[in-house]
Amino acid sequence: MIKTVLIKSIGRPAVVAACGLLAACASYTAPAQAVRANPPGPTPDEVANYATAQMQHRFGLATGNGDVVAKANETFRQIAREIFSRQDPKLFEAEVICERYRVAGPTATAGSVSTRTEPQCQNIEWRYNEATNAIRQDL
Repeated sequence: MIKTVLIKSIGRPAVVAACGLLAACASYTAPAQAVRANPPGPTPDEVANYATAQMQHRFGLATGNGDVVAKANETFRQIAREIFSRQDPKLFEAEVICERYRVAGPTATAGSVSTRTEPQCQNIEWRYNEATNAIRQDL
C-alpha cells in the first residue's frame, strides 16, 4: 500500500514534468511572416545614411571641424563594411579574423620572423579594401 501511494505521488509529477519536457522540445513552427534577409546591395537606409555622412564630411572640411570629419569617415567605413558582409560573408569573416590577429597577435620587431598568417592576412586585407572601395564608389 505504501509503495502504491509513493508511486502515485511521485508518478504524477514525473508524468507532468515529462509532458512539459516533450512540449518544450516539440518542433518550433516559424511565424507566418518570417524575417527576410537583406539583399547583398545597399538598403535605402544605408544609401540615405551615406549621403548624410557625405554632407557632414563636406561641412566638417569646410569648417575645419575634425570631429565631424572623423565621424563621417567612420560612417563611410561602417556602411561599406555592412554591405560587404552581405555580399561576401566568407571574405568578411576572414577579415574579422585577421583584425583579431592584428590586435592579439605578436608584436613585430626589426628582427622578427613573419608567421604563416601574416601573408594570408595581407592578401585578405587587400581584397577587402578593394571590395569596400568599390562599394563606396557605387554609393
